[in-house]
Amino acid sequence: MTSFNKRVYEMLVRIRVFAQSYPHLFAKGSPAGQLLDEIESAIQKFSVHKTSQASSKGDAKVSTAARALARATLRSQLDAISRTARGLKLGQFWLSRDKSDRSLVEMGHMFASRAEPLKQMFIDSHLAADFIEQLNVAVQKLEKTITDQVFRENTRKAATSAIDETRNDALSALERLDPLLENLLRDDRPALTVWQSARHVERYATPRRVEPDAAAEGPSIPPITNNGAPAAQA
Repeated sequence: MTSFNKRVYEMLVRIRVFAQSYPHLFAKGSPAGQLLDEIESAIQKFSVHKTSQASSKGDAKVSTAARALARATLRSQLDAISRTARGLKLGQFWLSRDKSDRSLVEMGHMFASRAEPLKQMFIDSHLAADFIEQLNVAVQKLEKTITDQVFRENTRKAATSAIDETRNDALSALERLDPLLENLLRDDRPALTVWQSARHVERYATPRRVEPDAAAEGPSIPPITNNGAPAAQA
């Protein structure tokens, strides 16, 4: 998760703890209780989505390593076939200058098709008897790693989008809960102070060389005043 999303999640957990300490403020079915249910749901969704996001990132690293190995294996076999073909004066096995994975897959399919009627010539030149079968397996492995990596990247993007949506829903619930708690606690200053501390989103101090971009930090959370209204901007 982004730094801002992590801080929002930490804030939601603090609100949960606050509610456990002041259960009388969140009676079942009351407006505050219903909004707390929304926040609790957001906490659970955050946990699910951040696990999915972290898992997909880890899987992507493994997939990248597997793809590199599959790429190297296929390229080695294509090189061996092309080199042998040059010795046999066969001009249809030149390697493409395009070394992308998609190009390697296409060359693999093409080499396998073109080598089939000439198989014995290659075997007589000391390629393995099953060199075409090995080539087809190498092509399939690279194709699979490409597909797997795309799937994992899409999973990561979906989890990231779901986290942002959950954050926005939680902040919307908090925006409606704030004035309720301000009114309920207007005569209980100590509890109000605890609430304001719980719902505050920490802003980590970082060196700044330019003016901060508010949009990059995420949705704004208005400061609280004692009457529940957003503080006036200077």
